[in-house]
Amino acid sequence: MKRSHWVVFLAVCFLLGLLVFATALHVISTDTSKARAVNAPAAVETVPVRRQSLEDVIGGSGAVEQSSTVQLTAQLDAQVLEVPVKVGDLVKKGNLLVRCDDRLIQATIQANRDYVEASKIKIRDETRQVDRYTALQNKNMGSAVDLEKYEMALADAKEALAKSTLSLRQAEIDLEHVKMQSPIDGIVLERLVNPGEWTKPGQLVLKLGSLNTVLMAPKLTEEKMHSVELGLPAETSFPAFPGAVFRGKVFKIDPNIDPLTRTFTAYVEINNPDLRLKPGLSGFARIRRTAKDALAVPSIAVMDPSGEQPSVYVVNDSNRANLRKVRSGIVANGLTEITSGLKEGERVVTVGQFYLKENDKVHTTSRSIFK
Repeated sequence: MKRSHWVVFLAVCFLLGLLVFATALHVISTDTSKARAVNAPAAVETVPVRRQSLEDVIGGSGAVEQSSTVQLTAQLDAQVLEVPVKVGDLVKKGNLLVRCDDRLIQATIQANRDYVEASKIKIRDETRQVDRYTALQNKNMGSAVDLEKYEMALADAKEALAKSTLSLRQAEIDLEHVKMQSPIDGIVLERLVNPGEWTKPGQLVLKLGSLNTVLMAPKLTEEKMHSVELGLPAETSFPAFPGAVFRGKVFKIDPNIDPLTRTFTAYVEINNPDLRLKPGLSGFARIRRTAKDALAVPSIAVMDPSGEQPSVYVVNDSNRANLRKVRSGIVANGLTEITSGLKEGERVVTVGQFYLKENDKVHTTSRSIFK
């Protein structure tokens, strides 16, 4: 072989050797398991833990519901004469809802009043007779049997007065229930009686929905369940009222997830003094959760964020990775609030953490999304 051929052969071998060496370095620097096998540091990217204000806006569409339901029941046997409301009507507190026939009750009241007066007269007469025969008895001039007879008659008269008085009071109470009035400002949800029908005590007559405050029930995606809390402020808007914003707060959270839509329902309580918002009105709610001066890390750094124990890898001063359990809070704009487990300035791994093991050597590249 000529000398020039040897030179070319050796040059090719050298280049191939360099290529193999560069490939090995690249594999070691990008494959954590290979780096661990040769006791070389694994390449990862880190960012420092910083303090920052976070605001998470959680939105969803839904419809208005009444905040509470009032069920009105009949208190007496009577014929219904008038029901001046129908389903969907708005009613004010004190509005007439049902009126029944009161003629029999009025007659009962008058009869009992007469019984009361008659009983009072009889008591006066029997009292005088008892006093008279008591005085004669004291003078040894009267009969003990006659005194006992008038005392028994007086007791019977008092008993009759008590019964007639009780009957009178009951009739007066029945008269108060002849007219059923709305106890709240609300909307008629159900009407279960009509003119001409007879009611019975305990019979459900009407259902009203309270509208002084209403509930907006947006459907929210399941990943936001850990972010929604009772009392968080919310803003709601409705196509029926363009440009108007109705403010409220989270009143209730349904813990059940819809298996089809993978959503849950939150209930926003809204004051509704003018009764503009009615059940069934559709709209959109924005629930705001804010954390000021919070410790935050990129969300990609948090492993098992929706599990029972989220964790991150922290790089110590010796460039070794240590697994740290943390507690997370607000998740907003790619950042996760850390409420415990980290300190400001510590470096967390954002790239390569899923291939690390405890106390692995790492080579870090500081890249911060906070800048």
